[in-house]
Amino acid sequence: MGKDEALAQVSEIATAMEQAAQALTPDVIRAARASTEGAERLQRMEDAINTIGKALILTDFKLDQSKDLDKLKGFRSQQS
Repeated sequence: MGKDEALAQVSEIATAMEQAAQALTPDVIRAARASTEGAERLQRMEDAINTIGKALILTDFKLDQSKDLDKLKGFRSQQS
């Protein structure tokens, strides 16, 4: 992946996450938690956010990408 393509992708992801953060108000969260399906979707969001955070941290502190991916897979397999 080239630098320009990566920057465009990161920009799109950041914009989507910022929009989601604005839309995900306490009232929306409470209403979603009232159903099993809503709670499951919120859990999926939380899992994705955790994975993104861990990937950012691992990538910042490690130089070997293959090891980073192994560690990220390990984090994903752990249950919170």
